[in-house]
Amino acid sequence: MRQHWISTEQEQRMDVLGELTSATKHIWIGLHGYGQLVEFFQRPFRDLETEDRAFVFPQAPHKFYINGVSGRVGASWMTKDERLKDIENQKKYLTTVLNWAHSKAPTAHIHVLAFSQGVATVMRFLGHSPVAISTLLAWAGSWPLDASTVNLKALSKINFQGWFGDNDEFIGRQKQTEIQAYYKNQFELDLDVSIYKGGHKLNQVILISEIARLEQIIR
Repeated sequence: MRQHWISTEQEQRMDVLGELTSATKHIWIGLHGYGQLVEFFQRPFRDLETEDRAFVFPQAPHKFYINGVSGRVGASWMTKDERLKDIENQKKYLTTVLNWAHSKAPTAHIHVLAFSQGVATVMRFLGHSPVAISTLLAWAGSWPLDASTVNLKALSKINFQGWFGDNDEFIGRQKQTEIQAYYKNQFELDLDVSIYKGGHKLNQVILISEIARLEQIIR
């Protein structure tokens, strides 16, 4: 048997909060976690859009039933099957998303807020973006241990803020400490990290504060 890969054109869902115009100063690209859909992921961000700020939420391309063969549907950025091909496809997808956002608001700063699986997804994309990414707000996600030299160079130049929960059922305190130490010892990157009280979910109060703070840094 010989394996073949073909290129196809597909349409993917992308939810937008706010208006992207020449007046937009900040665009936040929101990447959801494993098993989520943008329809629900974007809810904590509603009412946070302003004349200066808009949000863009691309949905991960792989949808599936969460339990069995019916009921609730979720989406995933990748699995272990053909993972390297999925990573390449992620880059193409996110490139399209950022090009679209930039075309609508060409002078806006691009920020990324990633949750859970979305964190590793965007960290593997850093350095491949067609437009500059000013900020990465990495929430409750495991940082990829296979980050490339290109990824790390880009990561060292952006404004990074990580957040972990003190009771995260998927990324416990030991795992959090290990990945921070790995990036510091192996990659010489001592990244800023804060801890919130709670589990594997967004904290809207902190989220609102961080978005405003991180925008102020680059004004």
